Amino acid sequence: MLLVYNGWPDLFCSRLWRALCAPKNEGLKGIIVDDFYINQKGLAAYFEMQWLDKLRENGVTEQLDSKSKRVPDSFISSAHSQNVARFIINALGCENISPKTVIEIGPALGRNSYELISNVPSINSVTVVEPSQRLLSNFKKILIDGAKCNFPYIKSLDELGNFEFDSSSIAEICAHVDFTLIEAPFSHGVVDDHFDLTICLNVLDQCESPKGLVEALKNATALNGVLILSCTYQWSKKHLKVDSEAVDDINDYFGDGWVQLSEDENEYKVRFNERYSLLFLSHVVAYKKIGVL
Repeated sequence: MLLVYNGWPDLFCSRLWRALCAPKNEGLKGIIVDDFYINQKGLAAYFEMQWLDKLRENGVTEQLDSKSKRVPDSFISSAHSQNVARFIINALGCENISPKTVIEIGPALGRNSYELISNVPSINSVTVVEPSQRLLSNFKKILIDGAKCNFPYIKSLDELGNFEFDSSSIAEICAHVDFTLIEAPFSHGVVDDHFDLTICLNVLDQCESPKGLVEALKNATALNGVLILSCTYQWSKKHLKVDSEAVDDINDYFGDGWVQLSEDENEYKVRFNERYSLLFLSHVVAYKKIGVL
């Protein structure tokens, strides 16, 4: 079963990567800007980061074209999703928790969801909340439809290349899961259900109200459920409405009614042009909800 919603609550929350989104009314050469959050180049960066290894597993051996000297796959792809998935799985295992229902805020192209579905057999329902239509529609193509789709990649600062990506094997692994796709920023009221596992990775420091987002995430987590939260601490007045909400440690958002299960640091890399990437250090924490205040 697939349910799709489109809604826009008052709280605007996005993970706007300035390097991956063209300024207002300005497009890159040959790159159409028709998504409020991300342009086609940004989409290509996410495809590279999250799915290049699967493209190779599908038998596509052709090198990614580049205007400069050839760039190796090791510089382009990222193991961030796989590393965070292992962190989550280990945290769940330590508490003998087998989640059935999952919500992920800002799933991008779905690699985190895929890794968890592949490795946690108890999961049978996944809700994703993503404000970008471009990202959400491609999430659906890869994890649900299993169709052959376009795999864009960065050829140069202002030019993209393309491969054909067969995602049928990915969708087959996810076929037993009921998906609900919500195209909207996340805030109180976007979902009514409570989930066994709540995930929000690298979203906080691009929000107007990170504290408000965390409170909504807490509310969406079921009693004895687990909340996974990560942040790169790239706070900016461009986004924040209240400076005091920019904490030095996301553990500070948690208090009574929550117990920490684990925390870690993971590299988070995204390519901007053929020989330039942005590298962040992402702090991730896992908390179990033990009480309702």
